[in-house]
Amino acid sequence: MELDIFNPSRHVRRAVLFWLSTLLGSLSLTGITINGFLDDYPQVAIAQSFFCGFSCYVAFRTYNSNTSLLLSNCYIYSFIALISFNTFVYTIDNGVFVWSFLYPVLSYLILGKRYGVIATMVGYIIQLSLIIDKCMVDSDEINWELPLNFATAYLSVWLASHVLEVKRKTSEASLGQLASRDALTSVYNRHALVHNFERYRQESKQLPLSLLVLDLDYFKQVNDKYGHDVGDKVLIQTAALVDQLCDEHLVYRIGGEEFCIALHNTAIQDAMIKAEEIRAAIESYKFNTNEQPIALTASIGIYQCDLFNGLDSVLRNADKELYKAKKNGRNQVMVCHQQEQALANSS
Repeated sequence: MELDIFNPSRHVRRAVLFWLSTLLGSLSLTGITINGFLDDYPQVAIAQSFFCGFSCYVAFRTYNSNTSLLLSNCYIYSFIALISFNTFVYTIDNGVFVWSFLYPVLSYLILGKRYGVIATMVGYIIQLSLIIDKCMVDSDEINWELPLNFATAYLSVWLASHVLEVKRKTSEASLGQLASRDALTSVYNRHALVHNFERYRQESKQLPLSLLVLDLDYFKQVNDKYGHDVGDKVLIQTAALVDQLCDEHLVYRIGGEEFCIALHNTAIQDAMIKAEEIRAAIESYKFNTNEQPIALTASIGIYQCDLFNGLDSVLRNADKELYKAKKNGRNQVMVCHQQEQALANSS
């Protein structure tokens, strides 16, 4: 199961939406004063009043928590609606349509590529139609220079925004992979486990979550006898084998020859079965090459997480079971004593 790890876009979009709604809310308040009292455009002042109130609400929601995609879409489209309405009311000489050049930039920044394309296209069609209509109404003959210049400039900003968003998303994905993956084995690293654990802990309110801590027995002897190149190859093969056996569950390398497997929606009984399957697979697997096979075993400790334990506590408890397995002869699976006792009582 691939998780959304290290997603700075969410924080960037939240910051942009907060400051944008704060700024536009303040500008709308100024516009209300001008249009309501100084100019004779009460309908514009009413529209700006609604937008100002909505901007304050969005700023408040964004400041206190992450906003939904629906709210972000509503805000962008309300901005498009306000500029379109102002363009319709004012003459073309007023230049309100210039604000529409912000559509592509803000849409991609706040909504991302998928929804940004739609919002940008909607804004473009509406604004271009209004400009053409204004050019026909405000002059005796149609002057196509303004619509053509607007269309060219808008499409240029749109193209630049689209390319930047695609490149940014690709770079973000690459950086996320570099930050979250172990360089040697390509499974997730300890940093990814720390990042994801709070989410795991919240999920444990409704769904059971078990952590397996696996350590290869006598792995140091492999490095001493065959060298670190062979040792690295064995680690890569171990990670691939465990990852294959774990299906949608995530595998983390948290130490030299130590791995952690997060078993989602898996109670302690099923975790014991999965751990035994992994242990048996490692025992029967021929590591290195067929010409120079290496036989290895693994010791595994199991701990079922709950809402109240942090990652350090969970790993510490799982490590205790791992050390018990090693002390007891290695090549075996051990379960936290309290959880094993609870399992025995339930059966």
